[in-house]
Amino acid sequence: MISGERIFIVAGAFIALLLQILVVPHMALFGGMAMPNMLVIFVMLVAVSRPGQFGPVLPFVLGLVFDFVGGGPVGVMAFSLTVFSMAVAAIIVRSNNDSAFVALVLLALGLLLVELSYGVFLMLFGYRVDLLGALAYRIVPCFLYDVVVAAVLYPIASRFLQAGGSASLGGFATLR
Repeated sequence: MISGERIFIVAGAFIALLLQILVVPHMALFGGMAMPNMLVIFVMLVAVSRPGQFGPVLPFVLGLVFDFVGGGPVGVMAFSLTVFSMAVAAIIVRSNNDSAFVALVLLALGLLLVELSYGVFLMLFGYRVDLLGALAYRIVPCFLYDVVVAAVLYPIASRFLQAGGSASLGGFATLR
C-alpha cells in the first residue's frame, strides 16, 4: 500500500514537473538565459524540510526526468541533484539546528552547487562555452532565480513537510 506521505511527494514532484514544462519557459529572464529549475527547487525543499527521512530516489528520478526533458547529457542532473541534495540533508541532520536561517543558507548552497556542477559537467561533455561566460550568463542568474523562488516557497514547504506540524499529513519525504 502506498502511504499518504509518498502520494504527497509524488504529487508535489508531478506539480513541479508540470510547472517546469508549462510555466517556467514563460518566466525566463535575460532573453531566456535565466529560468528557475522547479525540479531542483522541489528536491532541495524536501531535503531541507525533511532531512531525516530524505532518500536518494526522489532526486535521482527527478534529475533523470530533467535530463530527458532538458536535452542535456543523460545522468548529469541526476548525479548532481542526488549528491548535493543528500549532502544538504546530511548536513542538516548532523548540525541538529532546525532554524529557518540555517535551512535557507543550506538550501541556497545546495542550489548553487547543483547549478555549478551541472554547468561544469556540460562543459566537460563538450558544450562549447567558457567558464566565465557560463557563470555570468547561465549559472549565476539561474542560481539567483532558484534562490528567490525557493525562498518564497520555503515557508509553504516547511509548513507542509515538517514532521509533527499542525498541517502535516504525516512524514512526507520517505521516498527511499
